[in-house]
Amino acid sequence: IGGIAGASGAANTGRGGRGGGGNLAGGAGGSGVVIIRYLTGLYSATGGTITTSGDYTIHTFTSSGTFKIN
Repeated sequence: IGGIAGASGAANTGRGGRGGGGNLAGGAGGSGVVIIRYLTGLYSATGGTITTSGDYTIHTFTSSGTFKIN
């Protein structure tokens, strides 16, 4: 029985892989994303891509990294 192999999830999205058709294997899930959010001024931290939104500081990691509270 024929089919189409499942594709892997996109890297750094946390998306799942697509299922395979027929007797072919499904794809692997994509690597994950880590997001850390806290009230600005409550802590001083480094790591990831740092943005602010309203009263919050947000650290987004889409690859290996280190979150450090100063």
